[in-house]
Amino acid sequence: MGCSVACLQWDGAACIPHAESRLKRSTVVGAGGQSVVDTYRTSYGMFIKRHHDPVISTLEERVALWTKYNVSHQEDIQVLRYGFSQEYRSHYDSLDEDSPRTATVLIYLSDVEEGGETTFPNSEWLSPGMNEKHGPFSPCADGHVSMKPKRGDAIVFHSQRPDGKTLDPHSLHTACPVIKGIKYVAIFWVHTKPFRPEELGRRQPPEPPVNPDECEDTDENCENWAQAGECDKNPQFMKGSATGLGTCRRSCGECTVCAEGDAACRRENRLRAGFLPIHDPDFF
Repeated sequence: MGCSVACLQWDGAACIPHAESRLKRSTVVGAGGQSVVDTYRTSYGMFIKRHHDPVISTLEERVALWTKYNVSHQEDIQVLRYGFSQEYRSHYDSLDEDSPRTATVLIYLSDVEEGGETTFPNSEWLSPGMNEKHGPFSPCADGHVSMKPKRGDAIVFHSQRPDGKTLDPHSLHTACPVIKGIKYVAIFWVHTKPFRPEELGRRQPPEPPVNPDECEDTDENCENWAQAGECDKNPQFMKGSATGLGTCRRSCGECTVCAEGDAACRRENRLRAGFLPIHDPDFF
């Protein structure tokens, strides 16, 4: 497929159980560097902390061997779910910063019946016949260097030129819309320098369980804060944002207290908070 893309077969399905109820609508970088929800990217995702458990650590070590960068250069793992028609339009993974993302390792965690390819519109096949050999592809991917989702397959591509500073235009890629099936992927982003090294040397407490189904406050001061107008003054902390649940959703009226067994109510709470409704029969 070209010098900037390589593929390998391995199994990263151990990532899926960690996602479960934590899948939240994916975001893009908006004005001012803020994370915002946009139709440009319509998947659901979550992050698994580095060194989460021995299985995750093993995957991280394999990525390090494959990319020739130490584990310390990796971000937390992102797990993404694409349902029908969901996509991420053409984009670069590398950001303009002191330590840009230099490589991406993408592991397919599920088979997809149709669509959902990863396609590189600025790249060309090494030989013209490779498009037919690896196809057929959906209209989004046809005619471009593309990979069809197959559980256990992994690809690596580099976002930077060998100098580690210049963006490689061939790394432009698209997550094509899923036409039939559900696509799960795990993504490892690798930086030119160690990524947040201060986090690696200290023990991280387990993340609290995320339960957007329930309508609850997580701080005893929420009611007083709400009465003081903090829901409007400090909405990200109180109500939540594109990247997380609010601390005082109940006091701010951002959810409904559901009766026992009321699945529709719980589903609505998840949707209002931006999470995937896990009561859908095709969740997994």
